[in-house]
Amino acid sequence: MPHALSKKQKQYLEFIRNYIKDNECSPRLEEIAKNFGITSPTAHRMLEVLQSKGFLYFARDSISGFYIRLIERAGSSETVMEVPMTGRVNEIGELYDFPKKIGHFASVFSGAAPQSVFALSVSFDLPQANMIVGDLIIFDLDKKPQAGDICIGPIGERLFLIQIAGRTIDKRFHSIETAIWYPIPEDLTDPEMGQLFNWYPLAYEEDTHDRYISIAESQDFPIGPLHPDLIVATALRLSRILTF
Repeated sequence: MPHALSKKQKQYLEFIRNYIKDNECSPRLEEIAKNFGITSPTAHRMLEVLQSKGFLYFARDSISGFYIRLIERAGSSETVMEVPMTGRVNEIGELYDFPKKIGHFASVFSGAAPQSVFALSVSFDLPQANMIVGDLIIFDLDKKPQAGDICIGPIGERLFLIQIAGRTIDKRFHSIETAIWYPIPEDLTDPEMGQLFNWYPLAYEEDTHDRYISIAESQDFPIGPLHPDLIVATALRLSRILTF
């Protein structure tokens, strides 16, 4: 159990918490020192005190460099957790380097389980989804998808970012177009009927249509609604690190 903090120690911890919440990453040692008008060695000693009292841990590795992880967010239902980056997304929304760990960062969550959360790094601009290079998409393996959600789904044995358009009327209904333009009212949907998910590739547009069809044909994958069990994960949010 964490030990009590002095007033000054609380100020340091609150600065780190707010920094992580606002920036989706932990502050550098130099930033902590500058904020409090002290030297980096003094800031390092304060982190050692906070670590010894059980409020955080900090380290340096070859992937992320220096980083800080909060162990708990006292007095709040929110939790700061480490999120592994386990792959990248290319210009047509296809995953690659997945599930290879390429880094990690800290972010604030409410209700998510640490073992079910991961992130993908956007390597090319995806204007269809208002995503740019460097964006991080945070996913939850346990979140059940709903209409409008961004998910990870298959085209054959290849994984892509997809948008859920809606549910089919039942498992026999295989018209993607109808579900996209005429979504079924929520009070008429019933997963127990074996409803499937209608979807489309997140980066879909007229210029990429033929490319997706070619991929589906090469994978011997019929374009149609997906069974819920084929949805790998559902996006929680997009994290964008702004630099000035």
